[in-house]
Amino acid sequence: METARSNRLIELHRATSHKFFEFMASLPCVSYELDQNFITDIVSSNIFELLGIRQESILGNRALWHERFFPADRDQLMARINEIATGALVSEVHRIINDRGLPVWVSHSVWKINRGNHTYIRGSIIPLTPDVRTKFLDTETISQFIHKIGNHFQLISLLIGSIRRNTTAAGGELDALEESVQRAVEFTHSFCNFCHAPALSTPVNLGEILVSVSHSVAPLFAEKDVLFNMTGDRCSNRTFLSGDSSLLEFAFASLLENALDATKSGDVVSMESKSEAPGPIPSSIGWISITDTGCGMSKGVLEKAAAPFFSSKRDRNGLGLTMAIRVIEMHGGLVNISSEETRGTRVDVVLPVCSTVVASER
Repeated sequence: METARSNRLIELHRATSHKFFEFMASLPCVSYELDQNFITDIVSSNIFELLGIRQESILGNRALWHERFFPADRDQLMARINEIATGALVSEVHRIINDRGLPVWVSHSVWKINRGNHTYIRGSIIPLTPDVRTKFLDTETISQFIHKIGNHFQLISLLIGSIRRNTTAAGGELDALEESVQRAVEFTHSFCNFCHAPALSTPVNLGEILVSVSHSVAPLFAEKDVLFNMTGDRCSNRTFLSGDSSLLEFAFASLLENALDATKSGDVVSMESKSEAPGPIPSSIGWISITDTGCGMSKGVLEKAAAPFFSSKRDRNGLGLTMAIRVIEMHGGLVNISSEETRGTRVDVVLPVCSTVVASER
């Protein structure tokens, strides 16, 4: 008797939950529920419309949290969930990978509920519009910038004081002062570029951007005696993205210069591009891969490579790679870096394509 009553209550709860999620599907957010093993039990049917993820691809498995979230974002959410009581809510802004392999920036709220002897997780995901995301700059990055620029001006102050006390040694100190001022100016200029959103959003030709970048960096490769190869399929030369061509050129130039920095005479840097339509999704993506046969990175350096202001070289400001990634992300794209010490580095970039024009074969 008691077992039958419990089963009826469970079925009633399931029916009520499904009605709740059917209602949530009419709202501009994705709602879901995970069991204690992080398997998706329920997800609202609007997940494809809002996030570009097929509902059937995440139901009944752990893919939502374990495949669609970046590991650092998942770890951050897990840590915060473990700290809160049942019913309390936590929110994070992070990325989710859609079926095209592209990141979608979202505002994600999560809370815990108890059901019987088990704890379940419910979540609500709201996609952020591009203009909201490009205005976002975390306070940690700003704090680091203030610290870095403060170091330059502190050195300037010390040099000026030393010059006043000892005019006979002014020559070398004036050179150091000039260099410090120049670095401070360049650093400030780089940070301003880092903070800027794309000024234009017009169709730009991916192939033309890559050709322009390759021409601009060719002298640098020749000077260092590093071989540069560029290949692309026929379609990529007639692939159009929506965005700012000058920012995209800057991003790809930065990625190539980073690859060049990691090489020595006789090494090879290659850039390959193509356009493809993955899986059942009708729209295409632009894919660009930059590989080098240089020194590569250790696991520890690789983990920090994209962090603002991190650089393994003393004469760099640590913003080049970070700015390149930020530009790609502001255009709705994704950057993935893999590297092995002494064997080289590979950078894969995917970008959403607004149109692909294929010339008819004669």
